Formats: sequence, C-alpha cells, structure tokens
Amino acid sequence: MAVVRGGSGSRGGWPVRRWAAVGIGASAGFGLLSLLLYATQCGEPLAVLGSGLAVAAAAAVGGGSVGFLFGIPRAVAAEGHDAAGTQGALGGAAPAARPTYTANTNLEQVSDWLTKLLIGAGLTQLGAVGDAARSMLDALAPSLGGRPDSRTFAAALVLDFLVLGFLTGWLLTRLLLASALSHADRQALESFVTAQNLSDTGDVEGADRYRARAMEALGLPVAEAERYDGIRRTQPSGPPRTATMQALVDAARQSAASTGLTADQVADFFAAGGEGQRIYALALMQGDPSLVTWTCVFDAIEHSRSAFEQFQALVAARTAVHRLPAVEHAMLRRTLEAQLHGGWISRSVQRRHMTEDILAALAHPAGARPAAEPI
Repeated sequence: MAVVRGGSGSRGGWPVRRWAAVGIGASAGFGLLSLLLYATQCGEPLAVLGSGLAVAAAAAVGGGSVGFLFGIPRAVAAEGHDAAGTQGALGGAAPAARPTYTANTNLEQVSDWLTKLLIGAGLTQLGAVGDAARSMLDALAPSLGGRPDSRTFAAALVLDFLVLGFLTGWLLTRLLLASALSHADRQALESFVTAQNLSDTGDVEGADRYRARAMEALGLPVAEAERYDGIRRTQPSGPPRTATMQALVDAARQSAASTGLTADQVADFFAAGGEGQRIYALALMQGDPSLVTWTCVFDAIEHSRSAFEQFQALVAARTAVHRLPAVEHAMLRRTLEAQLHGGWISRSVQRRHMTEDILAALAHPAGARPAAEPI
C-alpha cells in the first residue's frame, strides 16, 4: 500500500502511518502509566499491576481481533477482459491487461459474515451487552485493589485498550495485509508471464516450474496435491490406499465451487507438475463442470500416469460430457475407443462401463448425465 507524502497523506513530512503509530503508542503509554500510578495507591501494588496488565492485554487482543476482521482488504474484480485479451497479456503483447486468475475471497466472506453478525448482535442485544459489561466490571474490581474507584478504573482500562487494540489491528491489516496480498499477486502474474514466454520458446519444463511457483504464490491447493503424492509414495498398493486417495478426491470435488479458481488456473495446475496436481485438477473439474478443460481430460485418459488418474479423468468426462463442443465429440470418441481396446480401460469393468456411458452420451447428447454419480 503506497504511502502518500504531502497534502492530506502526510504532515510535516511524516507519513500517515507514522503519525498513527505515534498516536497509538502515546495512548498505550498513557494507559500503562495510569495503571502504574493507580497500582502504587493500592495495598498490593504488584498484584494490582499484574492484574491490570492482564486485563489490558486481553482487551487489546479482543479489540485487535475485531479490527482485523474490519480491516481485511477486498479483492478488486477484474472487468472487461476475455480469453483473447488474457492470452495477449500472458504472451507479452498487451502488458497492461489484467491477469487471468481471481483472488480467493473466502477470507473476505468470513470477515463480512462475522462483522455483520457482531454488528447485528450488538444492535439487537444492547441491553444484554450493558448488563454483561456491568457484570464484568464488578468481577474485575477486586483484582484491581477492591477500592471504591476500582470499578471505574477497570472500565477506563478496558475501554482504552479495547479501542487501541481495534485501531492497531485495523491499521496493521489495512497497511500490511493489503500490501502482502498485492505483492503475492504481482509475483504470481510475473511467474505466469514467464511461464508463457518459456512455453513459447519450447521450454516446457521451465514453463511448468514457473506455473507451479505462481500457483504457490496464489495459495492454490499445492499442499493437498502433495498429500496425495505422499499417500501414493508411502502406502502400499491396495484397496486401503485407493480409498484414502479417493477421499482426497471427494473432498476436492466438494470444494470446487468455493475455491474461486478459474478453468485456466485449474488447467495450469494440471500441467504444472506431478500426479497429485493432475489428480487434484481433475477432482475440481468433477465438482464444477465449468472448470473442465478438455485437452487436460483427453491427456489424462490417453496418457494417464496411473489407472487411478485415468479413472478420475473418465469421471470428469462423464460429468461434463453435456458441455463438450460438438466439434470435439469425434476426438473424445477416438480417445475412448483406443483405450477401450488396449489401454487401462480394457482391464477394469468399472472403467469400461463408464466409458460405454460416455460413448452413449456422445451418440445421444440429450441423454447425457449432467453430473457424475458417487463413486
């Protein structure tokens, strides 16, 4: 987040964030000094000081948490860009174009829900909030010396550090989190551009490496793909391992609609590396047919790295066959028939039946099923 110098953004050459830090620091110092002076007037000053510091810290943490929720930045949606414009940007022809990916907004949504819940509950329960505050102050008064003015001092201490915590949490989130997210987005876009340039020059391995780096910067589900690879590498082959891997696929399928990913992102994730990434991409395609990229599905059926991967590709194809462009029906049919008579499909009754279902849907598009049945 850029700091504006001069005008309303600064005073006397100091940026706004420095003024904010000084103001918060001064208020916190004044509150701690007040606590110290108050503790010296009590019968057990160290006990009162310790209790007061604990109360102040708790209030600051509570206020800071609320400030964080209110300060979470909102991703700006890209407008007016299409696939052609995107490819131009990635190829370097149009450097000003926006990236193809969108930010995952789950954190924003949680922030919105919680802030609305807090505000709504506060407005509808004002009386209850007042009663709870009075009960809390009555409980705090003995730990702050039990003096006649302990209750008043507790109220001032809690209010001071609650507000300071809120302002600190809000400012730090606004000043630091937005910059960190923007920096990650810039790194991801640069990696995507580099990957496209390497792909244009024929360096497929280098392009895949930069795509993976971009996806890590965007927080895409690399960890889940690595979990799959770890299970396949460490567990012996057999039904238990297949069931564990299928559980990961089912979880990915169910989360597909909430990931905020685009079809291009999922395709890049498929092309970026190991079998785990390919499986995870296919699972996302199963959960949301709009994420299907048919070149990936064809590749996973014809050049699958395992029977399990080919099975997931068939599920994705059956899920989205009703969306397959008519011009690609012949290609899918040829791919399936070739595997049906000599690939992994021919070795499994389940995969063979699924293939026959897809071929039947290609022959009779009106009868295509819109979603895969549970596995």
